[in-house]
Amino acid sequence: MPRPRSFDEGEVLQCAMMTFWRLGFDATTYKVLEGETGVGVRSMHNTFGEKDDLFVRSLEAYHNMASNLLDQMFADPGVNAIKMIFNGMVQPTPDGDITNSGCLMVNSVFEIPEKPAAVQAAIDAYREMWRARFQQALEADTIADPATRAEFLVGALWGVLSQIRLAGKTTAGKSMADVVVQTVEGWH
Repeated sequence: MPRPRSFDEGEVLQCAMMTFWRLGFDATTYKVLEGETGVGVRSMHNTFGEKDDLFVRSLEAYHNMASNLLDQMFADPGVNAIKMIFNGMVQPTPDGDITNSGCLMVNSVFEIPEKPAAVQAAIDAYREMWRARFQQALEADTIADPATRAEFLVGALWGVLSQIRLAGKTTAGKSMADVVVQTVEGWH
């Protein structure tokens, strides 16, 4: 008879997500996760499967976290919500703050050259979530060509997040975010 788990699976998944986000896929081993969570490698493997499986679950948890935040940010959809997102993401944060790591999804695009299908699907779904939210916000303010402009905003978002990851500081994306905000203001 198997022993009952002595850890909260959701808490371990949350910790794994944060570790993948902070360190990246390659540097996050089960041994590293054992140190971060206090849960043994064997127990994690029995619960989550291979590292790739845990990573996909971490991407899903990240997507859900971002979706909940977007629900709040786009509660009143429109261009102002878009500007608040770009202005907010580049505000100074303390050293060690997870947002200085950029975005788990964007980081994964660049870190994992040959992505397993499940990882690519998670990234694609995340990207589409942002694109759809941007398009809905643009449509709410009757901005012309919302589909094309939403694609532009996703590209700009991923560019800002890449700058943040490369520098390890949220403020690294400020000049780019400022240009995006100015561009969006010109769409009225």
